[in-house]
Amino acid sequence: MVDLVTFAKRVQEVLRDECREPHWTPEEAEKYMADYGSRRQRFEERAQHLNMTVIRPRLETVASFFVNATIQHDEPRNRSSCWFEFCQRFPAVTQLEFAVEHDVGFEKLIIHAQTRMMPVFLRFNEQDKLPLPLNDVDDSQVVDWVEERLLEFLDTYLRIDAGGGALGEESVTDPVCGMRILRSTAAARDFYYGHPYFFCCDECQAKFRDDPTQYVQVKTI
Repeated sequence: MVDLVTFAKRVQEVLRDECREPHWTPEEAEKYMADYGSRRQRFEERAQHLNMTVIRPRLETVASFFVNATIQHDEPRNRSSCWFEFCQRFPAVTQLEFAVEHDVGFEKLIIHAQTRMMPVFLRFNEQDKLPLPLNDVDDSQVVDWVEERLLEFLDTYLRIDAGGGALGEESVTDPVCGMRILRSTAAARDFYYGHPYFFCCDECQAKFRDDPTQYVQVKTI
């Protein structure tokens, strides 16, 4: 049993130490908080940029090849994830997630990739991180790293493939004209709120891009 009375006395001794020098002067603390706020704002801008222009489009590309894949909506602007549902061909519930994070002082930007699978059939790299100086983020370096993680995920996921028809062969409906088509033979493809849509011709895709809300309903908060 821990002696809580003794511990409480030690806490009191620390609290009674009135001779402790302040870590910062008020001026130093004010300057630090101003710099901290500036770094935080820069992180939020960079995180949103990387997620929306680098990470999410590539995650959507991978998801578009799997009929059991769903891009998650209503996530924070620094996070993108995709769920791969349990099915006969891929008998595991799998989540692939990317998050743009930061260190304590908002001095580093950290891209975190994580894969979760249940049940687990094999060993795989569950997570990886790419730390970068906040003031020196190279988009091309992020692109290369994200694409490598996605290809690594595909290699892992396809190892639980139980076989069957070609990937993505299931038929889908052109949201504009209502025609039933195969994903693999669709004339065009587009994304709206992370969801892939397939079209029988370029004209249908053009109409969709002009006003997607006319053809689909997306739940928003």
